[in-house]
This record gives sequence, structure tokens and C-alpha cells, in this order.
Amino acid sequence: MTGCANLQSTTQHIPSELQQQLITSQPIIAYFTPDAGEEDCSCDSNVGHGYSASPIENGYYRKLLGRDKNGRFLVQDFYQNSHNKQTDPFWIIEPKGLNSFDGQYTDGDVVGYYENGKVEFKLTYRNHVAIGKSQNYYPNGKIALETEFVDEKIVLQKLWYENGKIAADLKLDAQQDFHIIDSKVWDQNNNLISDIEQSDEIIQKIYSQI
Repeated sequence: MTGCANLQSTTQHIPSELQQQLITSQPIIAYFTPDAGEEDCSCDSNVGHGYSASPIENGYYRKLLGRDKNGRFLVQDFYQNSHNKQTDPFWIIEPKGLNSFDGQYTDGDVVGYYENGKVEFKLTYRNHVAIGKSQNYYPNGKIALETEFVDEKIVLQKLWYENGKIAADLKLDAQQDFHIIDSKVWDQNNNLISDIEQSDEIIQKIYSQI
């Protein structure tokens, strides 16, 4: 891996009186609460929503694995309780992103996992924005949501029920807070739904599960 240093070896040069004060010798650079990333953080803040300077039960922690020749940071996130991986290794392009769950600081593909080891999401970022297609999955491994970023304005989404049946086709306006501008929604018997309130309940229920 180009440009990576052996971060673990630095502990050999720490005076013993300082080593005794460490809670870990691993290259952990941040801790996060269970709801990290669920809200936008102020642009004036140096840390993202949910950041913590110390371990949080049921939360996450992030390890710095190295850097490349372009200055990007290679990191990986883990579940605090089980130490199972929460993501595969991924790149962060700005130091501010080391303390944030905000995807705008990532560069390239990101794959996330439920604590049971099944894939939770797959997405790709370039130049601070999500691009291409992303997927979100139910804990049982079935796909729940596929999002396609067509351009800066149009976003297409497909939603599925947990049993694998199609639930909705949506067209969203990314420049209007992802307002739905066109939709088709089906019940679990594959009947097209015309009632707006019922359609919204189905969509919001699936969103809440992922």
C-alpha cells in the first residue's frame, strides 16, 4: 500500500510512563455515538455529528490505517461492543473528515456492514458528492433501496419490501431537498397504490428500516 507507515510501531518509542496512561495502543483516531451521521453538522464545526473523544457503548470507532502519496487517509470503522468491522477500508480526502461520518469527505467506494456481518450499504463518492448507484440492504441481506444519481438534479430510487417484492419507483429532485416529483408505489400483493397517504407510509417505513 503506497505511502502507508506502520502506525503500530510508534508505540515502541513512547516513554513507559506515558504508555501506562493509554487506553489503547491501536491507531484509533475517533469514537462515534450510535446515531452518528444521522444529522448534518454545522459547517463551522471541526467534528461531525456524533463524534466523541472517548468510547461510547453501542457506538463505533475509527482506525487510521495509513496515507497515500496524494495525502488521502485510509481508515476503517468498527463496532465498539463487538469490534466487528462496520466498514471495509475507505479513503478520506480531508483531515476534517477523520472525525465525521459525513460522506462528503470520502473518496471512492464505501461498503458498510451490520454487526451480524451482512452488507448494510454500498456507495461511491467523488469530489464531495455521491455518484452512480448506491444500495442499502435489510439485516436479512435482501436489498431495500437502490439510489441512482443521474445528475446534479435528478435522483432515481427503487424500494423493496423485506421479502424481496418491489415497493416503489421514485424520481426525486436533489436540488429541492429530495422532494418526490414522480412515484409508483405497490402493496405487497403487487397492486398499484393510488392513495397518497398510504404510499407515503410505505416509503417512510422502508426508509426507517435502513
